[in-house]
Amino acid sequence: MSNLIKNLINEGKQVLSKYGIKNPIGDARLIIKKTLKKTEIEFIFSPNQKVSLKQRNLIFENFIDRARGKPISKIFGLKDFYLNEFIVNNNVLDPRPETELLVDLTIKNFFKITKKKISLLELGIGSGCLIISILLSVKQNNVSALGVDSCDKALKIAKKNIKKFKLEKKLKLKKSDWFSNVNNKFDIIVSNPPYIKTSDIKNLDKEVKLYDPFIALDGGLDGLKCFERIARDARFHLKKNGVILLEIGFGQINSIKKIFERWGYEIILKEKDLQGIIRVVGFKLK
Repeated sequence: MSNLIKNLINEGKQVLSKYGIKNPIGDARLIIKKTLKKTEIEFIFSPNQKVSLKQRNLIFENFIDRARGKPISKIFGLKDFYLNEFIVNNNVLDPRPETELLVDLTIKNFFKITKKKISLLELGIGSGCLIISILLSVKQNNVSALGVDSCDKALKIAKKNIKKFKLEKKLKLKKSDWFSNVNNKFDIIVSNPPYIKTSDIKNLDKEVKLYDPFIALDGGLDGLKCFERIARDARFHLKKNGVILLEIGFGQINSIKKIFERWGYEIILKEKDLQGIIRVVGFKLK
C-alpha cells in the first residue's frame, strides 16, 4: 500500500478504468488535488509527497464515489465555470462548457445597450453560474438583475453563490415558475431551459441522469415544452428592443424558431458551439 501522490494517481487510474470512467487519469489527479486542497502548481510539484492514512482513505472514498458515476463536482460541491468556481449540489444542474457560449453572447449584447440602466433576467437560475458570470464579466454598475427558479433548494444554492461573489446588491432572487411571479420588463432575458425529450433522459450518462435534477433536464415529450411557455410569456416582459437569448439542444433550431415566430418574435442570432451544433439562439419582438 503506497502513500505517495504519484502512486495514488496510478491506483486511482486503475480503479476508475475498471468501472469505465472516460478520463481515469485526469479524474484521479483532480480527485487527489481537490481532496488535499492543493492548487494546480502545488500538485504538479508534489508527486513524491506522502499523504496520511486518513487522507489516503478519504481519497479512496472519493475514487469509489466517482467509479459509481458521481460527478467530481457533486463529490466536492464545487464546479468550475467561466473562470470561477461555483457551489453546486444534486439540486442544481452542473454547468456545462457549452453554456459559456450563452455567457459570451449575452455580454456582447450588453455592450450594444446605451441606456443608463440595464435590466437582466435569468429564467431557471439554478446555481446562478450563468447570470453571475455575466455580471462579473460586464462589471457595470448600471445593471439590475433578477434570477428566478421554481425550486426552493436551487434558490438556496444560488443565494450561496451570490453571497460568495458579493453580488447581493446587484442580483435579486425570486421564486417563480418561469414568469408566474415576474412583474417587470427587461432589456435582456437569458435562460438555459430543460430541452431533453423525456424519453431520452434514460439514455443519458449515469452522472447526468442520477445526479442532475430531473426537472432541469426534462423538456417534455418533444423537448420543447419550456420554449413554448417562454415564447408565450416573454413578450410581456421585454422592454423596447429587448432581446431573449436561449441555450437549445441538438437539432432544435427550426422548431424553436417556428415557436417564437408564431408568438411574434424574429430571430436575431444563432451560434454554434465547438462541436458545430447550433447551441444559442436569440430573439426580439417584431
